[in-house]
Amino acid sequence: MSATFNRTTPVFNRIENLRRSVLLALGLFLPGGAVPIGRVPAPADAPVERRVVERRVVERRVVERRVVVAPAETLSVSGGASGAKRGDVVVLLLPGPVGSAFSMRSVVRELQARGIEPFVVDPLGMGASTRPQGADYTLSAQAARIDRVLEQELPAGVSVIVAAQGTSATIAWHLAATDTARVRGVVSIAGGPIDKQGTPGVRTALTFAALLDNPIGRSFAKRRFVSALRDQSADDRWLTTDVVKQYVAPIENDLRGLLRTLGAMQAAVEPVPIASRLARITVPVRLLVGDKPSASAPTVAQVSLLHTQLKRFTIDTLRPGGTMLHEERAADVARAIDEMVRGARK
Repeated sequence: MSATFNRTTPVFNRIENLRRSVLLALGLFLPGGAVPIGRVPAPADAPVERRVVERRVVERRVVERRVVVAPAETLSVSGGASGAKRGDVVVLLLPGPVGSAFSMRSVVRELQARGIEPFVVDPLGMGASTRPQGADYTLSAQAARIDRVLEQELPAGVSVIVAAQGTSATIAWHLAATDTARVRGVVSIAGGPIDKQGTPGVRTALTFAALLDNPIGRSFAKRRFVSALRDQSADDRWLTTDVVKQYVAPIENDLRGLLRTLGAMQAAVEPVPIASRLARITVPVRLLVGDKPSASAPTVAQVSLLHTQLKRFTIDTLRPGGTMLHEERAADVARAIDEMVRGARK
């Protein structure tokens, strides 16, 4: 029997395809938006500047500075312990694309309460860092940029504990494998090892970006994005009105530019598979996961890879918890980081 068809059918199909593509594209923001290993086949130069950013949700003033790592590539850096000297151990926080540096505010507060002044770096294309077209957005290239920031920000002989969320955990592992003298430990916040970022839906979403770049499209994208954040949280009370405003700001401000950058991240072909580097990491690695089942959590295959390749690996399950542990369980995340700092100081 032939299918029922009328003149509105192509329109409804197109809208439904757009809806699915947008959800897939926005999934790139979240830890599970990155495709795990085994599931995929293969502004102009700016001087370093300092500015004080006021945020209503954060009690303290955050000093942000821009660090130039390459032509047209400038990373946003905030916080950091002043007066660090040879032999000290400092903490570097690498947020994922969701919420960027803002998403680490609770972990920063908890660390400060423990006497640790961490600094936060947004990788290229994320948060307040630049989003140049044609840049290399592979995770190994991102790690090389973070290493340049460390060279500029830290005196010789200062060690680093890197805590990274979601996709950025792989950046931290690349860094630990290549900068073995400086990195003394890695805490992964619900992030498994990956080589490929993104989903096929990004390409389709980019095609329809003009349709999304209007008040109705942005409103739709924001609602679905916030819904995805709630789905990935065991306790979503952290998603207050003020926090939601900060998280959805990129959608409000430049949705097309955001999708373009996410598309570039997805298209990036990793020349150095992370699996080939994990065995070179000799420092402790601690993976924090939640107990809420989620497609966004590290897979069994990813955890197995870490178990077999890393020399010093532990995994902790935080209960209750989803994949947004830096929001839901900031005190526990800070405790894990603090314990690794104390171990590195011995």
